[in-house]
Amino acid sequence: MSLYDFFMYGCLFLSALVIVMHIYAACYFKAHQGSYQDLIDRYQKAGLQLDLTTKFANNLGFYANYQKIAFFMNLRKGRKMRFSQTEKVSIRAYDFVQQQPQENVAWMEKTLHLYQFTFCMTFAWVFFMSLFIYVLN
Repeated sequence: MSLYDFFMYGCLFLSALVIVMHIYAACYFKAHQGSYQDLIDRYQKAGLQLDLTTKFANNLGFYANYQKIAFFMNLRKGRKMRFSQTEKVSIRAYDFVQQQPQENVAWMEKTLHLYQFTFCMTFAWVFFMSLFIYVLN
């Protein structure tokens, strides 16, 4: 097998993998959308505000599933975040998400990992395509 064939078939394989992973992650999120909406409702009923990215992502359908769950996973992991340059995310928001039972947020962690893996495979695809197009052609 030549280097040309290796990169050509590698690009095809990575293309198929990325498409399948995007579809699987979107379907997995869709299967748990009720749990996500329940968490959002309880979060807002507790008087906590959502960040602008999460609010906007909620209107984009499956295109922004990663952004929908990233905010909550960052709260769960205790990463310091800000709403603006002067306003930090409330400590109550961290406490609320961190007090959620593991079974309520385990699907979010899995979905986040699925999307992170998919993004890594997308970058690998870009690398393979760049080499294939600009070096081997």
